[in-house]
Amino acid sequence: MSDFIFTYFSLPLKTTSMIRTITLCLLIAATSLSVSAQEKLSGQIYGGFLRPYNDFTQSDYVGYKRNFAVGIGMGYQLGPLMRLRADIASGLLNGNDAVNYYETNIYEGQIGVDFNVIKVFKRDYDGFKLNLQGGAGMMMYAARLYDRATGDKVVESPVRGVRSFSPNAILTYGANVSFPITPKLDINFGYTNRWTEDVDWMDGQKSGDYSDTYGMMNVGFVFYLKSDKDRSKIEIDKKDLDRVIAEKDSLGQAAERGQKSVERVAELEMETQEKQVRIRQLEAKVDTLIARIDAETDTIPKTPPRTPADADAILANEQYRVVVASLPTEEMAQRWIDKSKLDKSEMIIAYISDLNTYRVVYKSYDSYPAARKEMLNIKAMVSDAWVVKF
Repeated sequence: MSDFIFTYFSLPLKTTSMIRTITLCLLIAATSLSVSAQEKLSGQIYGGFLRPYNDFTQSDYVGYKRNFAVGIGMGYQLGPLMRLRADIASGLLNGNDAVNYYETNIYEGQIGVDFNVIKVFKRDYDGFKLNLQGGAGMMMYAARLYDRATGDKVVESPVRGVRSFSPNAILTYGANVSFPITPKLDINFGYTNRWTEDVDWMDGQKSGDYSDTYGMMNVGFVFYLKSDKDRSKIEIDKKDLDRVIAEKDSLGQAAERGQKSVERVAELEMETQEKQVRIRQLEAKVDTLIARIDAETDTIPKTPPRTPADADAILANEQYRVVVASLPTEEMAQRWIDKSKLDKSEMIIAYISDLNTYRVVYKSYDSYPAARKEMLNIKAMVSDAWVVKF
């Protein structure tokens, strides 16, 4: 790199000014690309073999090296069809004839475009790309010609004492094809030729037949800096998601506490009703005792009456009962049923042994809300109806 910098500033003023201008243009282009939308940026790296077109067509001298080159660059997508690219590359040309052999170092920079032919016919196709490539830029070379027999240097172009590299404008044209490996990486194969005008000393020998030129058969990778985001999906920040989940859990806990509060209220309401029933039962017992004292009759212990068969079936499982009356004897309970205008299809008499009372059960339900709803429906006819579970 230090040799290249020294060479850069050892060129004649006019040539140096030209190269500085081109370099500045490349820097401006690279800067403009870097501040553009990241979705359109890409990069490429490649290597390949150079194909020289000059007077030396053989490659059998001792010390022959492959005509190899490497390059890197950046790209910017100009719509669906075209990709702007800027490249720099470095390589080696060599070859021989019966008398001499040459070695030439080449450095080049160019700005060009890849035109995707497939997109012309099918805009929504995202498979492989078939690109026509064209561009323009600057090539610099340093050539040395040697005698095959002695290995002595015969000619060098340009002369080292004057300048280290010979700058020349080039036009590039060719084609390449890219196959996607991943959504962000393609493998690329192609061939690009360089056209130069009046460049006779690239092989260290002047020839009046045609300008010396070369092409490059390359393979490399193109990587795209586009985002991995799926446009069909909405992304949520994990912190926001965690906050929403926490709020949901908090609301769920609040709802659970509310449900527990409702259940507790229901339990308290049932306890209150049970206490009211006990009060009415005590009042009924007091009335019974007074009646017995008035009649001067002995108290006869009451035995539980035989529950009818349909009552056994209804009372087989614990349920929420809508109770409409609680009386001291079965006869009084039956008379209450006979006089009632309520639906008697499910009405039964249940003896409560621990309270020594006979309850008239209107209907039975599996859940408290259903029983309470039925109780409210008959409140107009039986104002002191209540719900109890047994």
